[in-house]
Amino acid sequence: MGARHTRLAAALAAAWEAEVVSARRMTGLAERMSDARVRARLMVLAAFCRAHASRLLARLAALGRGPLPVPPEEIDLDPDTVLELRREGAFARASAARYETTAEMARQHADLSSAWVCELNRTEEQDRARELLALAEGALAAVRRGESQAVAAPADP
Repeated sequence: MGARHTRLAAALAAAWEAEVVSARRMTGLAERMSDARVRARLMVLAAFCRAHASRLLARLAALGRGPLPVPPEEIDLDPDTVLELRREGAFARASAARYETTAEMARQHADLSSAWVCELNRTEEQDRARELLALAEGALAAVRRGESQAVAAPADP
């Protein structure tokens, strides 16, 4: 495998690791949520990350690469859930941009299967970013509503 294919394999491996970590972060965020609908949606988004990782691993195997070192099991999450949702949303946007670059690299290497996987993952990451940022804004609005209601509520004598 030439140096160019090695760069493609390295990019796919880095994307695989990022997806595994994101799946763990999303699962950790879901466990914090009291709203069952939000918790379920975060678990679905975590499943998408695992699907992305699976596709990437299949491409790496086709390129003769693997097994990959597994990222750490424990993922540290900030106590501020809204901040974590925003961080993961920003990370998903950055991942989408990396997938776009990796897809182009795959096309240059005439690896249309890897390009297709990266394009599919890119569009799903863009959707994930939008959804996470919307969840963060909704959670922030709920916190603000709760604070304003607490201020407006009369004190018990």
